[in-house]
Amino acid sequence: TASNVPVPVSSLTGVIAIEGGNDHSLALKNDGTVWAWGMNSSGQLGNGNTISSNVPVPVSSLIAVIAIAGASDHSLALKNDSKVCVWGNNNEGQLGIGTYTDSNVPVPVSISGVIAIAAGGFGVHSLALKNDGTVCAWGGNAFGQLGNGTVTSSNVPVHVNSLSDVTAIAGGYE
Repeated sequence: TASNVPVPVSSLTGVIAIEGGNDHSLALKNDGTVWAWGMNSSGQLGNGNTISSNVPVPVSSLIAVIAIAGASDHSLALKNDSKVCVWGNNNEGQLGIGTYTDSNVPVPVSISGVIAIAAGGFGVHSLALKNDGTVCAWGGNAFGQLGNGTVTSSNVPVHVNSLSDVTAIAGGYE
């Protein structure tokens, strides 16, 4: 049912961060778990299926999460060990796992030392800030959003050129 006033999300307490994708939402709870709800056609809820949900469902097998990022139809989680997990649509390689296959459960990205994550607003690329002040990106690159001097998409993380001593990142529309 639509509402023109804020309403509480059912059965969700202890939330420390929220993220919105184009068609799904994420919540990070103070126990390090992630919950998702909304559209799930590409597995963007991360609960092992592609059935949409109008109530929060736990993202499968994710614990010790410290940050989340949501895009159009994929999501990222940063764990307290500086590892990144991703799930959802992967048609442009935005999961960064070396394939173009969607995943309806979180899978690890081969990258370490990450301190922050972000996702492109339209949902075709992802970003990671590393503890050495460099940035990696992966996914769609039609407009050069990976920052590596090309317009070639990448399904694995690539370094963003000419950036050092970076302290924060954010995703843009493309």
